Amino acid sequence: MMATKKNGGLNRRRFLQLGSAAAITPWLSACRFDWGKPLDSSLLLSGYRDAPLHSRHSPHRYGVAGIHTSGELAFDLPVPQRVHDSLYLPNSQQALFFARRPGTHLYAIDLVSGEMTHTISTPSQRHFYGHGCISRDGRYLLTTENAYDRQLGCIGVYDTTDNFRRIDEFASGGIGPHQIRFLSDQKTVVVANGGILTHPYRGRKKLNLENMQPSLTYIDSGSGQLLDDFKLHHHQQSIRHIDVSDSDQVAVGIQFEGDPTQQLPLAYTHSGEQELQALSASMQDWQRHQQYIGSVCLNSKGTRLLLSSPRGGIVSGWNLQTRTLESIQTQRDGAGLAFTAQEANFFVSNGIGQISSLGSNNFSSNAQSPLYFEGRSWDNHMSVAQLPDPIVAPHQNSQAG
Repeated sequence: MMATKKNGGLNRRRFLQLGSAAAITPWLSACRFDWGKPLDSSLLLSGYRDAPLHSRHSPHRYGVAGIHTSGELAFDLPVPQRVHDSLYLPNSQQALFFARRPGTHLYAIDLVSGEMTHTISTPSQRHFYGHGCISRDGRYLLTTENAYDRQLGCIGVYDTTDNFRRIDEFASGGIGPHQIRFLSDQKTVVVANGGILTHPYRGRKKLNLENMQPSLTYIDSGSGQLLDDFKLHHHQQSIRHIDVSDSDQVAVGIQFEGDPTQQLPLAYTHSGEQELQALSASMQDWQRHQQYIGSVCLNSKGTRLLLSSPRGGIVSGWNLQTRTLESIQTQRDGAGLAFTAQEANFFVSNGIGQISSLGSNNFSSNAQSPLYFEGRSWDNHMSVAQLPDPIVAPHQNSQAG
C-alpha cells in the first residue's frame, strides 16, 4: 500500500535519518511489582513528564512506559524530549512513541526486551504532529507531519521492515494534520486536520487563527487521492482527535479556537453521512469541557464514547446508540484514554500520576483504587498493546511504589 501518487505537489522520496539507541535501564520506581508473577496481556502505553527533582525551577525529565492493567511496569525508559501519542506494532511486538509537535523523532521500543531499538527522524522541512497508524500487515507506518516548507500537511510513509526507512509521503488534504486512523478496508485513512498553521521556528505558536481551515478528510493511502472532505460550520472548530470503531464509526473531538464565550458542540460522529453529526448536550455540560477535547476513545463496537478535557478537569461518557451524555466525572488534568477489549474497560490517565479504570457499560469507576505512580505526569494520550500471551515480569532493579 505504498503511496504512489501525490496531491499538492509535495516533495517526493525524502529519506529519514535512522539512529540506533542502546538499551536504557529503567529509571523510575514502579508500582506493586511481583517479580516472576504472570502478568495480564493488556499493556497501556504512555509518555510522561517526571516531576522536577529539587524545585519547581528544575527542568523536567521525560520518559515512556508500558503499564500492565494490574499495575506493574513492563518498561520505563527516559527519552530526550516530550512525547505525545504511542502506537503498538503487533507483528513485531514493538511500541512507537511520537515526539510532541514540533518534534522530529519517534522512538521504537521492543516489548519483549523492554529496550529502545530505534530513534527515527523526519527529513528536512518536516516535523511530526504526534500521531500515526499502522497497516494491518504491520509493514507500513503512516505519520501526520508538517511540510512547513510548503505550509501544507502531509502523511509520511515508513517501511517498518526496512529499519523504518521513509519511503514516501502524500498530502493530508489540509493544514495541521493531527490524528490519523485506518478504516477497516486497510486502504482508506481518515485524518483530523486541525487547520492551524505553525512553523518550528515559531515554536508552538498558532499563526492563522483568523483564517484557519480545519477538516476531516478521507484519503486512499495507496494513491494519495483525496476521497472526501468535511468541514464544520465554524472555521475555528479545530478537528484534532479522532477514534474509529470496528464498524468504521468515526468519533471526532474539537478544540475551539474562537470566542471563549461562544459555546459550540465539541464532539461529532461520522459514518457515511453528508455532514458530521454533532453530539447533543446542554450548554452547561459543554461549558464544563472548557472548549477543549484532549482525547477521544471508542469501544470496539462504537456504542460507547469517552472524551477527556484536561482543561475542564473532567472525562465525559456518551452512549452513541442514544447519542446522549451519560456521565461526567471529575478527573484532575485527565487526558489519556484507552479501551482494552480483553477487560472491556476504559482507562484514564492524568497529570498527577494516576491511571483509573471505568466500566464500559455505565462508565462507573471500578472498585479498585486508581494506580498511582508518584512523581510523574502522564502525557496527553494513552494506547493499548494487546500482547499475544501473558508474560512474566523481568527481573530488574526497581522498588515498589
